[in-house]
Amino acid sequence: MSASWQNKLIVFFSILLGLFTFYTAGFGVMVPPVQRGVHVGLIIPLIFLLRKSKICRGFAEDVLNITLIVLSLASFGYYILNWERLYTAPVLSTVDLLMGLVGIVLVLEATRRVVGIVITGLIVMFIAYALFGRYIPFNMLQHQGFTLEQIVELVFYGTEGIFSTPVAVCSTFVVMIVIFGGYLNVSGAADFFMNLAKSVAGTTRGGPAKIAVIASGLMGMITGATVANVATVGSVTIPMMKKMGYKGYYAGAVEALSSTGSQLMPPIMGAAVFIMVEFVMVPYFTICINALFPAVLYYLSVFLMVHFHSLKLGLEGIPRSECPSFFGEIKKDGYMLLPIVLLVYLLSRWMDPMFAVFLAIVSLILLSWVRKATRIGPKQFFDGMERGARSMAPLTIICAGSGIIIGIMSMTGLGMRIAFLIEMLSHGYIFIALVLTAIVCIILGMGLPTVAAYVVLAVIVPPALKKMGVDPLQSHLFIFYFAILSGITPPVCTGAYTAAGIAEADPMETAFQCMRLGIVTCLLPFVFVYDPAILLKGTLPDIVMAIGFTGLGIMFWAAAIETYFFTGRLTQYQRLGMGVASLCLMVPVWYFRIAGLALGVVMIVLNRSTLKNQAAMLNSAGEGNKVAATE
Repeated sequence: MSASWQNKLIVFFSILLGLFTFYTAGFGVMVPPVQRGVHVGLIIPLIFLLRKSKICRGFAEDVLNITLIVLSLASFGYYILNWERLYTAPVLSTVDLLMGLVGIVLVLEATRRVVGIVITGLIVMFIAYALFGRYIPFNMLQHQGFTLEQIVELVFYGTEGIFSTPVAVCSTFVVMIVIFGGYLNVSGAADFFMNLAKSVAGTTRGGPAKIAVIASGLMGMITGATVANVATVGSVTIPMMKKMGYKGYYAGAVEALSSTGSQLMPPIMGAAVFIMVEFVMVPYFTICINALFPAVLYYLSVFLMVHFHSLKLGLEGIPRSECPSFFGEIKKDGYMLLPIVLLVYLLSRWMDPMFAVFLAIVSLILLSWVRKATRIGPKQFFDGMERGARSMAPLTIICAGSGIIIGIMSMTGLGMRIAFLIEMLSHGYIFIALVLTAIVCIILGMGLPTVAAYVVLAVIVPPALKKMGVDPLQSHLFIFYFAILSGITPPVCTGAYTAAGIAEADPMETAFQCMRLGIVTCLLPFVFVYDPAILLKGTLPDIVMAIGFTGLGIMFWAAAIETYFFTGRLTQYQRLGMGVASLCLMVPVWYFRIAGLALGVVMIVLNRSTLKNQAAMLNSAGEGNKVAATE
């Protein structure tokens, strides 16, 4: 297959997906089997066109891909046309069984191409577990076993397998958000956000690093994906940081950490949050409100780390002549923010998210005609649709593969058994259960993207935590945070590795620096589980106190990590004191927080005193040298 034909087929399937999505967003979602079946049925051919098989090359690969595309259209087309009969059929026919098996194998092959053989092997192990569960030697994991027909019926033709909640959300809200991001990109909104960040922070100390922090947060409203953010923003900010004097690994770590947080930043968070809506049964806008201050505190920690590091190195900002004017940018392209404002407003009015994004896209296309440079004409319209489809394809396949795991866990009861195991190992202590959950999140995140890691654990952990008194939204946000943070923890951390490639730095050094800078953010989920006031739950004084003390704790932690505060360089004892003060301030117990505040103030006073003494000694030595020289 020539490259031109392959590109034409990619455009063809992308436009079909975009038009189908627009139609259902504007005129109403179809029945679940059709909506989900058409979505996955158009996505799988895209994966076979976009990702190489790595099994064969040249003509053989073309034949393989064409065969897989034809089989996918046949299998998922069969599902769409026969879903009503299959939902009520007491027994699957031979053709039903064959088509279902083909569909499962196609999802497995597409998953292998997206996330690799290890995760695909994990899914196959779950299928084997469903088949041969009666032979498991451990009583806790043993079950009666299921036939191949039962597995196909549930995993492919049921609503708890491939077409379960993750794919349901992907085929409605998420695909619209991703296409919206595609149109923001083709309209030049990404450049506008970058210029806005430059105008705000470019001239301050360590300006390029702060630009990375702000721009990555703004770009999160478009992509909601770590690697995409690193590739987009990092290609500009990392070279700027290196030019200003930052080491390559440090520049890469700052960008990776900033881009990781983009999935936490409302109003358009990562795709996993839309799945959370279905699990928790809480409106999307409510989750955005609850998640706002944890996201702000996350970025505050990165910003302060960068600021203290810049002070320590004596780095300056970008010359004002090289930075755009904030009001100039707002005047020129500020209208590009209006579709996002409209989207937030519509979501706050509890409008259906899919239709709200549809209206935001329509407003963006209309507003883009204000200036020629941002205009979305026919070419840009289909380009944006293609960008959205390309970004959506891996996400849908990951959710479909995760759906197989969810289906197997449901039919075998494995999810409830693991939840019981967590409860048993923790002995009813919430803290131990949270630590176990965080470890599992990080391990899963080594091979799975955020959505998959979140989905798998969202089925298992919240029931166990709920028995211990943890609110479902708090437990889901806890999992969500650690599923995201797993992207910056070695040995597999795609965000850090992508940033290291741009920075031409050692990947592992970049990853460990990323962990060093981001370790305080790993404490935030524990803080909001124990102190829901950070999630804006409680009285106004409680909320203000919780956010204020946690913010102070983050500031002291950043100073301890960088061995530098606003007043100057810290001694090792002052650094230790700042670290202890930070931890105390984050504990939601009033006497711990008072003690942390007092210790922090003492460390600041001691630091000022130490620096004054050092300055006096230097002045005294200087005057002594002058007298000696005169004599």
